[in-house]
Amino acid sequence: MTIMETKMEEKKPKEIVHASLGITAVSPNQFPKSTRAEVAFVGKSNVGKSSMINTMVNRKSLVRTSQSPGKTRTINFFEVEEEWYFVDLPGYGYAKVSRSVSESWGKMVEGYLKDRPQIVAIVLLLDIRHEPNSNDKMLYDWCKHYSLPTVLVATKSDKIKRSQLQKHTAMIRRGLNAKEQVFPFSSHTRAGREELWGLLESIQEVEAL
Repeated sequence: MTIMETKMEEKKPKEIVHASLGITAVSPNQFPKSTRAEVAFVGKSNVGKSSMINTMVNRKSLVRTSQSPGKTRTINFFEVEEEWYFVDLPGYGYAKVSRSVSESWGKMVEGYLKDRPQIVAIVLLLDIRHEPNSNDKMLYDWCKHYSLPTVLVATKSDKIKRSQLQKHTAMIRRGLNAKEQVFPFSSHTRAGREELWGLLESIQEVEAL
């Protein structure tokens, strides 16, 4: 059983002392010149990336949230303690942006994910209420093709009954044809926060060996 498939033990709530916006970038020459571990958060527009990062770092508005999808057009590096960058990538699949803008976002994100050895995990967010769409599948397959470490998180778990969690996470695994465990997460109730922190810390420890 791999680290990705291991269920994390219950831990005390993870305390975060320092979290701040470090760098906003649109091209590789603007990325941080650092060896810090980076966790990239990716997913379709309005899936809850900003809310999730805020929950993970115990801040209400470190990452600005918006009711209008497609607002994030840069790669934002958030400093977390002295160990991490949490990287907020532009959401994909928003129909109301032009094709040229959508393509430029795709190139920017791909350039970051493919050529960034500091990445220890790519957190792929999926709405727990819905089956993965074609863009979700394409990104997951792309990550697996390049052997990128991928963590699957099902957001908005508070929107369904607890008795339905297993059914919906299984639906996501089938839709992606994934072997990894799917972690339910709610920014509203904070469910899943400690399990995800435990997983990320375990991955970082292995990377450091």
